[in-house]
Amino acid sequence: MKILFVLIAFIGLANVTFAQTSTTVQGKVLDDKGKPVPFTNVYLKEIFDGGVTDDEGRFSFVTQATGKAILTTSFVGYKAFEQEIMLNGQPLTINPVLKPSSEILNPVSITAGAFEASDEKKAVILKPLDIVTTAGADGDIYGALRTLPGVSPANDETGIFVRGGEAYETKTIIDGTIVLQPFFSSVPDVPARGRFNPFQFKGTTFSTGGYSAEYGQALSSVLLLNSQDLPSRSNYSASITAAGIGATRTQLLNENTAILGSVGYSNLNPLFAVNRQNQDWQEAPIGYGGTIGFRHKDAQGGMYKTQVQYQYGDMAVRFPNLDPGTPQTNFRNKNENIYLNSSYRGGLGKKWFMYAGVSYSRDGEFINIDGFEVDNTETLMQAKVTLSRDITSDISIKFGGELHQFNGDVLRRFVGGSFDGTLLDNYGAAYVETDFFITKRFAGRVGLRLDRSQLLDDTRLSPRASLAYKTGQNSQVSVAYGQFYQTPEPEFLYQADPLDFEQATHYILNYQWMIANQRTFRVETYYKRYESLIKNQTAFTYNNDGTGFSQGVDVFWRDQKTVKNLDYWLSYSYIKARRNYRNYPQEATPDFAPEHTLSAVIKYQIKSINTRLGMTYAFAAGRTYFNPNNDNFLSDRTPHYHNFNVNLSHNTSIAGNFTVIFASVNNPFGIDQILDYRYSSNGQTRIAIKPSALRSFFIGMFISFR
Repeated sequence: MKILFVLIAFIGLANVTFAQTSTTVQGKVLDDKGKPVPFTNVYLKEIFDGGVTDDEGRFSFVTQATGKAILTTSFVGYKAFEQEIMLNGQPLTINPVLKPSSEILNPVSITAGAFEASDEKKAVILKPLDIVTTAGADGDIYGALRTLPGVSPANDETGIFVRGGEAYETKTIIDGTIVLQPFFSSVPDVPARGRFNPFQFKGTTFSTGGYSAEYGQALSSVLLLNSQDLPSRSNYSASITAAGIGATRTQLLNENTAILGSVGYSNLNPLFAVNRQNQDWQEAPIGYGGTIGFRHKDAQGGMYKTQVQYQYGDMAVRFPNLDPGTPQTNFRNKNENIYLNSSYRGGLGKKWFMYAGVSYSRDGEFINIDGFEVDNTETLMQAKVTLSRDITSDISIKFGGELHQFNGDVLRRFVGGSFDGTLLDNYGAAYVETDFFITKRFAGRVGLRLDRSQLLDDTRLSPRASLAYKTGQNSQVSVAYGQFYQTPEPEFLYQADPLDFEQATHYILNYQWMIANQRTFRVETYYKRYESLIKNQTAFTYNNDGTGFSQGVDVFWRDQKTVKNLDYWLSYSYIKARRNYRNYPQEATPDFAPEHTLSAVIKYQIKSINTRLGMTYAFAAGRTYFNPNNDNFLSDRTPHYHNFNVNLSHNTSIAGNFTVIFASVNNPFGIDQILDYRYSSNGQTRIAIKPSALRSFFIGMFISFR
């Protein structure tokens, strides 16, 4: 495993080559609407030379061939392009235009379960700027995703809860590999935000179900983040906010190579001093960290990326103890996180496209609860390779495999004793998938995935399938089916008896009508069945007897056209979820699955003064909670949740340097929000669990220096 990890890490570096005396062929591949076609092979027919287009459709490669040659390129859903060229040592610029292979103006595509947010897609629902300017998200990717249908808008736990699924059932994948811990560490009742700056990424795909066979270890959903490619210029910038400071530097070494770096420090003491907190903080969260990155584009257009990130955090809080005569509970959390990702995407020969990636994650957490200490360290190493190619203009194939090595070490010290345990799991997977057009209006995707865990001694084969039918010029219907497996959370794996994979089966029906960059309407109904979930046998032993299901309807509407400079979207979800798992004595609605949720996001741009205003409203029906005085388990519900947020950003210039000043206010009207209740051991006293602050504001400034 470690040898393979090292070998793949150097795949991209092996593609760094020096140009020789030859002919350079370059250009940009466009569709018939003038939009770029990314990540398609461009090559010389019958000659082993070519390249791959980048996210803007551009390509460039060098060939030693001379004389006449045929330049060709193709992409699924489009007719192949061919043009005769003369190779004589003079640079050539060719801009191929691909025409749809069918008469349908907008080709059919798979949409069931997936929300796109990318600058490189021809037809998307959200873009990166939408994510970072959503009021209430405070620049957090996951905060913006909570405004989409199928995602619970509020919770007192860290993570995102999708369609009746637990937070651990959603995986974050950066440049092809899973992130072990994508969220900052936290304390009870205070959810943490994501670790990653949204400006690191050029594209986002958020799938709420029925996703590709390429992705595993996720029962409910996957968040795919694609990092930025080669920057267009050198620059450096700084940010100053009410929570801390940061600086970034991007340096182009030449037109094909760049290094990147950033540092940051945060201290929430000043912010908490003016935003009254519901928690009794003994030490407000502080943290620091840095990132170093490398980018290189080879002569064939392949892209090599490496990123290393380090972060440290520390916080302490005091909780009231509801039992009479007992002192308050002191809780402290220290966390150290290291994340490394290295990947290469590029052509392999003249028809194949290759992805190779490795990653390393290490998350160390030390918790002290009134002398009860938990020292927990987890590491995850991954190696992954994927190959893909177009068989014809209507058929493509993709296959690959991945290896994971997970290590867990935990030490618990308590009065009168201690417990320590170690985990080692070698996990492997292989997958194959094909996209195809059956007719001009009918497209499909079929795949298989094989998962194997050495620790569980369990092997599973999971089929995946999606079909899409074009019902009109801008509308289509999609269906998706898939089986998904995931290794249980590490805390359950320290027991002697082995467990099995947890399992979920998805059924999805989707209708979408969309005019790109104008209006989108989307409605999706789904059913998700859970099997082999973790179930308590005793307080500290477990089996796979847990079951559950969720079903519902998600609706999404976005309008960017009706009112000039106004962009808004509305999301509504209905869900019915039941589970009998973990320590549940009977089947019940889990406390993270409100029956009804609604979000409204509004953004208005005042171009005359370079200012953007934003507003977000979120509603969630009352959530179930445990009441020890009620024999009917999880039958009580909290009050309905309402939240309103506003933000403002203003673009200006300071000493000739581009500057953004931004401010936000969360819950300005002071709406009382109850997320849960905590009871005393005798059940006679309770307190409401609320957000960390009744209302809060945030202000900051970003400067990009010339």
